[in-house]
Amino acid sequence: MADWVDLPREWRGLALRSAEVEVVLLPDKGCDVYSWVDRRSGVDVLFKTPWGLPPAEPGATGDSQTAWLERYPGGWQVLCPNGGAESVAPGGVRWGFHGEACLVPWEVVGTGPDWAELTVRLHRAPLRLWRKVTLSGRLLTIDEAVTNTSPDPLDLMWSHHPAFGAPFLSPDCVITAGARTLVADDEAPGTLLAPGSTHPWPMASTKDGQRLDLSTLPAEPADQLAYLTDFDGGWFAITNPRLGLGVGMRWPTEVFGHAWFWQELNSSPGYPWWREAYVCAIEPASVIPGQGVAAARRKGSSLLRLAGGERKDVTIEAVLFPATDTVRGIGPGGAVETEGAS
Repeated sequence: MADWVDLPREWRGLALRSAEVEVVLLPDKGCDVYSWVDRRSGVDVLFKTPWGLPPAEPGATGDSQTAWLERYPGGWQVLCPNGGAESVAPGGVRWGFHGEACLVPWEVVGTGPDWAELTVRLHRAPLRLWRKVTLSGRLLTIDEAVTNTSPDPLDLMWSHHPAFGAPFLSPDCVITAGARTLVADDEAPGTLLAPGSTHPWPMASTKDGQRLDLSTLPAEPADQLAYLTDFDGGWFAITNPRLGLGVGMRWPTEVFGHAWFWQELNSSPGYPWWREAYVCAIEPASVIPGQGVAAARRKGSSLLRLAGGERKDVTIEAVLFPATDTVRGIGPGGAVETEGAS
């Protein structure tokens, strides 16, 4: 059986372990992947917010974005049925910032030493989510499904929000991906890119016309929100040659045709980051921009439509690996293809 472990502020985590990797899930909060540790080095590759895990029992909150951030410990979330700004959904209900699925408790259906099966039925949308998380050596596999339990069709957003932080994340890191194009957010692109500008990945132009290599992290404070698209294959890798450690992810582009690209590198003053967050997230997503269902609809983006009773399945494969060379692909089973490979 998987082990229940005690975490700060009265949280319980569900730990899956192999000889190489330990993963801790938070079933009581959205089935988050709370930590993802390379056991050889002891490095947790996932970002942790400066405020850490919130109290297990929610307190008084304001708007849905403030409430979400208040309970955001870092790590890796599933965002559904919304991603980004709060939006009015069918029936007049409000789908909050980044959706409901990553906030509510999930039911643990079963566990083994290296796997856990969980499910949840949402309240604000007629959706049931299911996932089986399996750890095999260095490979973490998430088999996941979303089912529309209603007889009526439903338009939604579905994405994954893995965020990476120090000590793994540093200016030593190299980012590679299967995308051909990067599009800056048209409302909040951050400090480097012009709003709505389009660039060949990874070489971009800054707002003042300077060349910018997005495969490396800026040495100076910076922040940005953009979108990777035009994928030859759904994958990315971040490697830290100094630590000798890399992380890679692979997903089906027929469901997640894009990836949100978010960096907050000790840059943004004031709430919520106070220049204290150092994080890079590459987030497989069904829809861009990441501004909520209402904005996506208004801007002509194609939302993910589930017919009445329809179930959509995906498999995401993620791997920690020794970083020895620049990665040029993540293959089935987490196979890492490097520049040196023939």
